[in-house]
Amino acid sequence: MLTSTASRIAALALVGLLGTTVAAFAADDPAVTTSAANLRTGPGLTYSVITSLPAGTDVTVHACTATWCALTTDDDDEGFVAKSLLDFDVGPSPSDEAAEVCFYQGPNFTGPNFCVEPGDSDDHIPGNYNNAIESILVTGDAVVEVCTGVGMHGACDSFDSSAKKLPPVLRDQISSYAVDNGDGTGGGDDGQIGGPDSADVTTDDGSIGITLN
Repeated sequence: MLTSTASRIAALALVGLLGTTVAAFAADDPAVTTSAANLRTGPGLTYSVITSLPAGTDVTVHACTATWCALTTDDDDEGFVAKSLLDFDVGPSPSDEAAEVCFYQGPNFTGPNFCVEPGDSDDHIPGNYNNAIESILVTGDAVVEVCTGVGMHGACDSFDSSAKKLPPVLRDQISSYAVDNGDGTGGGDDGQIGGPDSADVTTDDGSIGITLN
């Protein structure tokens, strides 16, 4: 078992001397095993196995050669795993991100913008943003309902993910909004967004979800 960062670096330096390119990471990068993987004392099949890691094991990768990576598990086991058995495309889940909704005057999240959090609402969007929103960025578990009329009336729709370009019925037409969490809390006085008399209708682009209050 590797016992320190210094020993990891020394082991990788040895691999470099043997002619294998070592790629150091800019920082300790997260990864996950894509299948059962042996954690070995060195970068090769001839090194002894420390333990076997089940598929889906979270690890922290310190550096890699073309075929092996030095890493540490959440249990503080240190060693080497074949690079082909690791997935580096690991990011925070939506629930780990801050819940927030940002409104943009341009498509693709461009132009002047403002951001709000669950629990925030506005029955009549003021100033230059009224009837001037073209895209909405949603992060975390936030859910936003937007309406073309003041007081959450008119044509309405809910978004739990980002919209790079709003449908024609809403684009440059939004006058009110309310934001809640994905669990239905945080928006409006009663913890809900929208009214009890909503009815689904078909939008111009064929999608379902517009409500009339």
